[in-house]
Amino acid sequence: MRSKDRDLGMRFSKTNMKAWCILAAALLAYADSGSAAGSLRCGSRLVAQGDSAAQLLGACGEPDLRDVWTTGGAYGPGALGAVEQWTYNLGPSQLLRIVQLRQGRIESIELEGYGFSPSSAARDCSAAGAIPRGMSKYRLLARCGTPLTRVADQRLLHPNPRQLNDPGWRLRHHGEVLIPTYREEWTYNFGSSKLMRTVILDNGSVSDVQIGERGFD
Repeated sequence: MRSKDRDLGMRFSKTNMKAWCILAAALLAYADSGSAAGSLRCGSRLVAQGDSAAQLLGACGEPDLRDVWTTGGAYGPGALGAVEQWTYNLGPSQLLRIVQLRQGRIESIELEGYGFSPSSAARDCSAAGAIPRGMSKYRLLARCGTPLTRVADQRLLHPNPRQLNDPGWRLRHHGEVLIPTYREEWTYNFGSSKLMRTVILDNGSVSDVQIGERGFD
């Protein structure tokens, strides 16, 4: 091999090695965040899809938020069983864990941004972009507090991009794939100098934010 080619090969090898090191570090950080598909590690204990609520409590303790609803859609309220979402906030160095259970068994485990100290989470929720789509109910409560009013019902909705690979229940209605959805509408009043906000939550996460009339004191 000519010297020039050999030097080029060495530089290429070093570049590849550096890229592999960066990739390996990223993968390790991803694994350490507890984001392994279908599993959650709390200390030395691991829980996974199919494990019971009792096993989850034994491994991770009481969640920071328990959210419970029933789904059924066209099959009637509760026809598909009660759903619970347990949110674990393990602090600013780890991602929020949102564990969904159905009939006492873990159905899915999701991550949602880094955790936080509840005392530092509150902020001005009347600002544009303060309540982004995909925000969890737990983070919304911590950031914006309890809404002025809440309305909830059950619907059959078309899946959004995040739900296309969701292992949860889906139904076929006139040839269309639909997902039984627990929809909530939370209205926030920020006072007479600001406009009200109506936050739409589908199955425990923000799907839309609508600007309303001027608030009141």
